[in-house]
Order: sequence, then structure tokens, then C-alpha cells
Amino acid sequence: MPPQLHLSAIAVELGDAVPLADVAGDPELTAQLPALAEGGMVHCRVSGRPVTDLAAAAARAALAAAGDPAVDSVVYATDSPYEQTATKDLWRLLTAAGLPQAPGVVVGGSASANLAPALRTAHGLLAAERPETVLLVTADRITDTTRYQPVGVTVLSDGAAACLVGPEPRGPGYRLLASATVVRADAAEVSNSIKAASLVKTGVTRARAELDGQLADPGRPFRHLVTGNYSLATRTFLARLCGLDLTAAHAPDVAGTGHAFSVDLLAGLADLQERKLVDPGDRVLVLATSPRSWSMLAFEYTEG
Repeated sequence: MPPQLHLSAIAVELGDAVPLADVAGDPELTAQLPALAEGGMVHCRVSGRPVTDLAAAAARAALAAAGDPAVDSVVYATDSPYEQTATKDLWRLLTAAGLPQAPGVVVGGSASANLAPALRTAHGLLAAERPETVLLVTADRITDTTRYQPVGVTVLSDGAAACLVGPEPRGPGYRLLASATVVRADAAEVSNSIKAASLVKTGVTRARAELDGQLADPGRPFRHLVTGNYSLATRTFLARLCGLDLTAAHAPDVAGTGHAFSVDLLAGLADLQERKLVDPGDRVLVLATSPRSWSMLAFEYTEG
């Protein structure tokens, strides 16, 4: 049997909050300001620091929150262009995080859904190498494209998040119950909103069915749904596809943060914990989406 996977000590590092109307040099974003305002977007997060510096800051905060434990491995997830190469960026992150001797691996390829492959990688390390502590870090930064994202009608932000992953809990956190991923890498890009919604519906519905097939008690309800920071209409649509209503959906800082890729998901889990919106035994459904992949992660909150 594979080992259990527990998440704890979640930390988030974001760029500076900038009003959307003040974002310079992004005419596509400027043209979409009315639609973004209607969707609940007010600010995005902008950083001039390299993405590895954001990642290292989140990593140091997570380690400090956990009492600076020894780290056996590091999983770094990003879809941002490398500052140098994947290897050199990883070395920079490890050094800046104070872990220059820790083995690490870089994962990506799922955009805003990168939390799912990062957790699969961490779970594989736990099964193959039996480490006690894996540091998971996800970070992204926009450098050479518009911050407007039509999928989800949202605005992209710079940020990072980190947490500790291990076979045993390190204080309050989340235990992974099941995960499922559906990929359609061959899906054609569509501008028609009805066709795009149909693709998302198929992916999310299949992922939910696969997830329920793994759960020991699929009929037990989820108290919360955590999604990326998309527009209100998008989050309502996703909640309905998951069989929940919007009151269960938790995206705590859509207006102030915008969509910081996979950071949104860890930030949402951390916010539930910090605001005491979860009790031991509560189940939380996390929906990680990209234009061509949909992952569902079922967690149970524990006090450690």
C-alpha cells in the first residue's frame, strides 16, 4: 500500500497588489477591464523578483512555520519560463531556501493545475524512497505575455506557495484521500464559449466520477470546494459541475489577488484553516484546472 500523504505548514508569497487599471503595457488587459470588474477582479499581484526568489520566500516561511525540520526532498512546480535552465533555477531555489544539499525535482506541464502533478510526484517519492519530509513549492510569474486570461475570465498574478508533505501529519493540515486527473492534450483551441464549456464539463465530470470510484465513502459530503480565482460566473459553473453550490466554493481573495496559478489552491486551503472554517474530519474538494486538464483532489482536515 502507498503511504498516506499529509499537507501541513502552508505558506504563501505574493507580489505587490496593483489596481488593474494601473497595470501598464498590457492593452489586452486594459480592454477587458469591464469584464474583469464584473467577475469580481480588482487587483493583481505584480513582482519584479525572479520566480525562484518568490518560491524560496514561500519555502522559508513554510519551513519556519513547521519549526525548520530536516527536508529529504524538494518538489518544485512551475510553468513560468526558466530564468536560466530548469536545473540552474532549481539550484537557485534550493540555495535561497537554505537547502543546498536537498535533492530536488522540477515538475510542470499543467499550468494552473500544477498542484496535482506536484502531489503525485511527492507521493511517488514517499512510496519509492520513504522520506519523512518533502517540501513542495509552486510558483509562477508573468514576464512576457498579457495578464488577462480568457479561460475563467481572470487576471494572472505573480506568487508562490509552499507546504510540507509527509507520511505523517506535522500539526494541523490536510490528508489526501484520493485524486483523479483527466487530460485532453489533443483538444483543439476553441473561441466558442459553448464548445469550451462542453470540454470543461466533460473533463470535470469524468474526474469527479474517477475520484468517487476511489473514495471509500463517496456519498459523504464535502464541506468546501477550493478552486482557482476565476470570475464569479466561472466559479459558479465549476461548483455546479462538482455537484455543489456556490456557498461551498472557497476562493478567498479573488478581488485582491487575481489568479496566481496553483498558488490559489494552497492559499485557499490555508485560508480555511486560518479562519477556522474547517473542523477535524471535514472533507474538502480541490479542483485544479488548466485549458486541457482537470484534476480533483479530495482532502480531510486533521488536527495532526
